[in-house]
Amino acid sequence: MIAPALVILLMIIGWSTAAFAMLWGMLRIARYHHKPSPEAPRDRQIRAITGKSGIKVSLSA
Repeated sequence: MIAPALVILLMIIGWSTAAFAMLWGMLRIARYHHKPSPEAPRDRQIRAITGKSGIKVSLSA
């Protein structure tokens, strides 16, 4: 017979794993499907580009 404490521990691990998988999936969808539109202000497009590549861009002359 399985001890009740082990059952509770396995339930917590299972629910945590499922929650982590759903969170990871939502972050993956958000990262790949929510890109700035072409009509977005230039400032937002530059922030989106520099966030991925790590390149610093300055618009001041």
